[in-house]
Amino acid sequence: MGSKLARIANTFTFRLALVYVGLFSLSVILLFAFIYTFGMNYLQAQIRDSIRLQYTYLLDEYRQSGSAGIETRIRELIAGDDVGNEIYLLTNTKSEKLAGNLTEWPKEPVVEGKFEKEGQWVHFTVEGMRNNPHSVEIRAIAIPLSKWRFLLVGQNLQGNSRLEKTVVQTFWASIFVMLAMALFGAIVMTRSVMRRINVINRSAATIMDGHLSVRIPFTPGGDEFDELSSNLNRMLDKIETLLQSLSEFANNIAHDLRSPLNRIVTRLDAGLRTLESDNPAHKLLAKNIQDMQELIGTFNSILRISELETHAERPFEPCDLQAIISTLVEFYEPYAAEKHIALASSIDAPLIVSGEKNLLTQALANLIDNALKFTPEHGHIVIFGEENERIDIVVADSGPGIPQEYRKKVFEKFFRLEQSRHTRGNGLGLSLVAAIARIHDAIISLEDNHPGLRVRLSFPPSSPT
Repeated sequence: MGSKLARIANTFTFRLALVYVGLFSLSVILLFAFIYTFGMNYLQAQIRDSIRLQYTYLLDEYRQSGSAGIETRIRELIAGDDVGNEIYLLTNTKSEKLAGNLTEWPKEPVVEGKFEKEGQWVHFTVEGMRNNPHSVEIRAIAIPLSKWRFLLVGQNLQGNSRLEKTVVQTFWASIFVMLAMALFGAIVMTRSVMRRINVINRSAATIMDGHLSVRIPFTPGGDEFDELSSNLNRMLDKIETLLQSLSEFANNIAHDLRSPLNRIVTRLDAGLRTLESDNPAHKLLAKNIQDMQELIGTFNSILRISELETHAERPFEPCDLQAIISTLVEFYEPYAAEKHIALASSIDAPLIVSGEKNLLTQALANLIDNALKFTPEHGHIVIFGEENERIDIVVADSGPGIPQEYRKKVFEKFFRLEQSRHTRGNGLGLSLVAAIARIHDAIISLEDNHPGLRVRLSFPPSSPT
């Protein structure tokens, strides 16, 4: 599960979805900031308007009924305020309380602005008011009614603070839910896109394994992935047609040239038998025959690889790799002795795979022949087997090895590490081995032998009969 999530997180689609989520989240935050600022400003304006209305009402009462009238009105307003939001205080010149629900005039209130000519908007905190045992923030108007009377009218901001806290908590909860749903949506969207892309990737991997007739499946929905699959299929049709034409062209050349070359070799061989061995022309004809036979061998290899790449159905049967290798080691031992190379097999138990014996023999012979070709004198070649979930045959030599950057290219047709091509061969040996491995569902890999090279052929286990 962790690896699947890690793979999703590393995809371009998921990163693009995260960018979209980030932009969407930023837009939501900016929108909330605007709504929050507008709402708080509107609420503050409502509180100020309510305070101005109460002040105007009390000022009219003072003008009509004097100090006694405003004191009575303040007591009535306090008694009718069940919530305890409204703040009133009337004092004399000695700052003595005449009426109100504050015990004293606030000390050092924060002045927020002017009100009319002599009044002020103030902000302060009081402790232990009715229904409010904790400290409460107050916004109020402080203004002298006359030389002898001073009035403070305000409202506590506890409800405002609760509303602001609720709005902020709602915002963070909404952001969390939005991000969780956006992340879930990004994962779902990425999995959906990856599912479509994986279909293309699997088809491409199958095609790269040599199954050129495979095509990418697509739905008739006509979306962009279907259009891509359709275009890729048309491209594959064109490539397959070109490769078939090229293969047919190469096969035709090989077929057409192999017959006259065989006839030339036959005539040269007949002429060679008429010459004495010490005749200079004898050596020249023998060399020409050898070159012609190598050329014919190259054409035979081309035709053989083309035949294997057609993926024709072949009757497989159980084959003992141990017996095949034992026969090949016995065959190549004289040549290895001439080069002073130790050739040995450590396989002492049957290794049964399902395959065609002649093809398996040819593949293993090519590997041993390559090892003998590049292993220096007094070197060694060891062939051993490993049987776990698969059956592995390893040909290990003490030669120069193959650099890491060339280990895939050596399976290409006519590729040779020795660009000058002084060593005998045509660059088709490993290509033929790779073709034989493919039709046997075997995996061929090159590894370091420290020093030298290990060629590993990994076969699936033989199916029980």
